Amino acid sequence: MDINPEIEMPDPLELFSFTCGRFVANEEHELAQRYREFNFNELARRAARAVQADRCLSIEKLPDGLYNRILLLTMDNGKEVVAKIPNPNAGRPHFTIASEVATMKFAREVLCIDLPQVYDWSSRAQETPVGAEFILMEKVHGVELQQLWPKMTTEERWEVVKAIAAYQESWASVTFEQYGSLYFAEDFEGENIPALVYTDEKGQRVEDSRFVIGPSTSREMFDMGRRGIDFDRGPWNSLEEFHAAIGHRELACVQHLPNLHPSPLTLRGPGLYQPTREKKIAALETYLKLLKYVLPADRSLGSSHLWHDALHGGNIFVDPDNPGRIVGIIDWQSTGISPLHFHIHQPRFMKHDGPQLHGLERPVWPPDYDDLKADAKRAADALFWDQTLCSLYRTLIYHRIPKLFKCFEFQTSTPSSLLLAAARLSIDGEAVYLYTACELEKQWENLPGTQGVAFPLTLTITERQKIFEDAIGAVVGMEAMDRIKSRLGRNFPQHGFVLHHKYKMVIDALSQATREVLSEVEAIKIELAASEQ
Repeated sequence: MDINPEIEMPDPLELFSFTCGRFVANEEHELAQRYREFNFNELARRAARAVQADRCLSIEKLPDGLYNRILLLTMDNGKEVVAKIPNPNAGRPHFTIASEVATMKFAREVLCIDLPQVYDWSSRAQETPVGAEFILMEKVHGVELQQLWPKMTTEERWEVVKAIAAYQESWASVTFEQYGSLYFAEDFEGENIPALVYTDEKGQRVEDSRFVIGPSTSREMFDMGRRGIDFDRGPWNSLEEFHAAIGHRELACVQHLPNLHPSPLTLRGPGLYQPTREKKIAALETYLKLLKYVLPADRSLGSSHLWHDALHGGNIFVDPDNPGRIVGIIDWQSTGISPLHFHIHQPRFMKHDGPQLHGLERPVWPPDYDDLKADAKRAADALFWDQTLCSLYRTLIYHRIPKLFKCFEFQTSTPSSLLLAAARLSIDGEAVYLYTACELEKQWENLPGTQGVAFPLTLTITERQKIFEDAIGAVVGMEAMDRIKSRLGRNFPQHGFVLHHKYKMVIDALSQATREVLSEVEAIKIELAASEQ
């Protein structure tokens, strides 16, 4: 492909490749999953035409994401266009981009969310001269919240929290009749899929023929080798169908993946728990046996909603002159229509170190605050105000979105744990899952719908003992991994990725920390046993 000398741009290989850093494991595979060729000259022409410009002056590659290539194209009329090109690991071809664009349109026009306007797009690489799927959208004129958050006042932070709660109130007020992902109707032309039906904030039933609900594009449908496995991707008509499909999906993956994926949460090695297909299948069969008894009794907690679950500081843009004002929310890729109780995450930008509050709990100052040294006082102050913000958020949700607050309460229950953990059982968690399921027998009679129903699991004393031993072994493995993360601190490779200049240092540190922690396994077992007494 010839480079247009009139366009200022990086080397094409840099545009096509993941260049932000390196991967500490399976690097060749990981980089291949993030390599995408495309016709940048045609992309520039499409972008110029989309904003009534004569030509594109420059193409700038923005920092790599894990799933997409993001470019900034500047036109001769002064306008800027953001181009988003999905990597091979972003999701199913066509479906992922088609759903993202439809979701953005619905969120912008029906839910009234501030997000970028889409100028042009294609979800079918073979039908466009660009040679790849793409979205061309407006540039959000603001600053990432994560850049300003550390310097913002408590009042400014509170304004952001209130704005996010208002968005969530809007999302909670619109209820759908199915679970899956949103698409334009023309994406399923000739397939006899009914038009989208939802209940709006006024309680009115609305039919919108522009949209349909189709297969889910959530990451769990594609990541960790799931892309090539045949299972039900939706849509689903009931809460029980939605949750049953999760169990059958994970079963299909355990049975048909050529190799089990190593857990990112648990260290494996001598003296530690070793997962097997048989144990994972046992956990998933247990999930399917218990499913109808662990669904929330208040079915409003399972109502179907469109929700942005990645509210971290990189996806929220604010006004630099008024940081408390949100000007846009980006990255709607893989946003699905799913049960409300699946959205019980406190916004990630509010995450902080230290103890977490629960329910309507309020923060308190340390009893020895006046005796603390200056550094300790500053740390106590920071924790107090972080906790205060979280407490205010929960209180706001309690008053404005009662059923979402009920989801926070449901989150603390064993049934909720069993529902949520099932979604990853092909990857990790089966040992603790089986133990938690066995422990459910102690509260069985208090669960709704179980009166007169025998506990579905029949296990011998030997089987229960083995489940207990496996759970302890898995907890030891998790504690071991936590120790490795603690020793590396901010240098721990989240998602297996590190910056170039840190690569050798991180590899060496990981190797050393792993050796040290493996030598501590017996001590960890003793410590955990002592803490249980």
